[in-house]
Amino acid sequence: MKHNNMLGKDGLTVTSANHVANIAKEMYEAAESRLKTLKLYSRDYLLAVNGNTYRVENESGKPELQELPAVLKEVGELKSLIAFLREGIKAKEAMSLETAFETYIDGLIAEGRSDLVKPAVRKEVTFEEEFDKLTAEQKARYYALEAKCATLGTFIHPEGVFAEARKAFFEHQQNPVRVDGRGQEAEVNTFTSSFTAEEVDGAFFGLQKEYRSCQAEFNKLKAEIDAKVAEANKICVAESMTVMRLWTEARKAERLKYDEAVKALKIAIPQNLKGAYEKVKAVL
Repeated sequence: MKHNNMLGKDGLTVTSANHVANIAKEMYEAAESRLKTLKLYSRDYLLAVNGNTYRVENESGKPELQELPAVLKEVGELKSLIAFLREGIKAKEAMSLETAFETYIDGLIAEGRSDLVKPAVRKEVTFEEEFDKLTAEQKARYYALEAKCATLGTFIHPEGVFAEARKAFFEHQQNPVRVDGRGQEAEVNTFTSSFTAEEVDGAFFGLQKEYRSCQAEFNKLKAEIDAKVAEANKICVAESMTVMRLWTEARKAERLKYDEAVKALKIAIPQNLKGAYEKVKAVL
């Protein structure tokens, strides 16, 4: 697992790093306080009333001035150690974020872990896809039945051509003569037919029977295709659930491994900060 080079197997835990940083802060603040008391002069006070002189401020000892570079160096080192530890703590905390885990997963995928690739959402199987699997003869039969049902249905529909013609036939049988207009302008229409009511009804109901038979066959064929679509989608859903479950389990397993690895990481003290760390460690 790749991680920030401030972290490693050996070093300080977050708790220890926080404690060391806090002690180091106290140490450099104490050193800075000593630096603030540095005086390079003495001050005498003359009381005019009696002519006596009093020493009110003493200059710092020469060793304090000589130690100044060493003290400043120590303060700088302690501050450097604190900054490093704080950033190390941030680095470890960042590795616990979801974004860091996703980056880790992306790395595994790039290395060939196909089981960690999120499965693509499978589209539902459509009627058209199953229909396309039929043989040319089956497709031709489907289209033939569909066209025949549409043609017969339109023809015998209550507002269809044959239905209207049959309606007019029986109306004219009941009223064979129709007079339009009056007087000399009157028009007399006489309706006759060589067809009998039995013949007309026979043809009409025969077509209705044929339509029902055709529609039943078409519905059966369509229902068979619909059943194939439903079965295909049932299998599709089952397979998708299996693949998704396997993907989820693979991610969970990697998450456990990742969290354990992150937990084991410590803030590694670099060589150039070892001296400052040892000074702090000595007062713990």
